[in-house]
Amino acid sequence: MKPPVVDQTLDSNLDRVAEVALGLAVKIRDDDPRRLFEELRLLAQRYPAKYAQITMALAAFVNPDEGTVALQERVEAITESRVGRHISAVAS
Repeated sequence: MKPPVVDQTLDSNLDRVAEVALGLAVKIRDDDPRRLFEELRLLAQRYPAKYAQITMALAAFVNPDEGTVALQERVEAITESRVGRHISAVAS
């Protein structure tokens, strides 16, 4: 079995990158976070340059003055009811 091809091409359409990033913000609220995790894992594995662009777009959307406690509380509020445990427990 051949390993998957890794595409290092950047997406030249930054509007599309932003749309994908915003789509992830919707998906994390509407879909099973575990399924989204797997989609993102595969994206990072097969299209690392595009994954980096999307990650950078998401980082640009975050207000750094809000603080990490508020961000963590938001993540837990979004995911806990569907995953059934705190996100910090998943990461450890």
